Amino acid sequence: MKSIKIFLFILFACMLASCTRVYVPYTLQLQEEYNLTDEEVRQLQFYISDEVMLEREIVDVDKRVSKEHRLKKIEDKFVDQIVFRPYTPGVALELMPNMLSVAFEEQGYLKFKSEGEPEEYFYFKSDRYGDTIKEKVLNYCSWFQLIEDEIFSNGLVTYNVNEYWVFFPETRPHLLVDEESLEKIKEQRRIVKGIKQKK
Repeated sequence: MKSIKIFLFILFACMLASCTRVYVPYTLQLQEEYNLTDEEVRQLQFYISDEVMLEREIVDVDKRVSKEHRLKKIEDKFVDQIVFRPYTPGVALELMPNMLSVAFEEQGYLKFKSEGEPEEYFYFKSDRYGDTIKEKVLNYCSWFQLIEDEIFSNGLVTYNVNEYWVFFPETRPHLLVDEESLEKIKEQRRIVKGIKQKK
């Protein structure tokens, strides 16, 4: 009886291990290692590593906010928030040198940029950023100043035609890909052996 329990436990542990996904940061090195074409990159399943929050003030609640977004009332202002939680899945839309645009829902996308070093991660990059933008963000969100030391802004981003402020924790969000997705692409390839003339 005891040996059956041990066997079942080992079997259950193996099943759990086989279901566990392995996520790796997406880098130029990984792209070269797997020799990925643009089309193959579009087939990969991407994930975001850390939470990103987009926020904007709105006036017309009914017409301008989709039901998936959060709506908060802060200091008599209506605020539309879009939250990308860690490991939200996405797909690559546009590929540029050292930059990927990744969609995590039907409309809108986020940009991720590498500095060009092979091992450098593809980090989330807003459209407009810097100290001036940070100051504007903190002035815009007076309630946010209470946690200024814990959070910083990465500027402004245009998302689905609207402009949003960007907030996220000090860990910079970057792109992840699961190894299973890479292996599938590897398996889809076949080596052409060629045709020899008959003698």
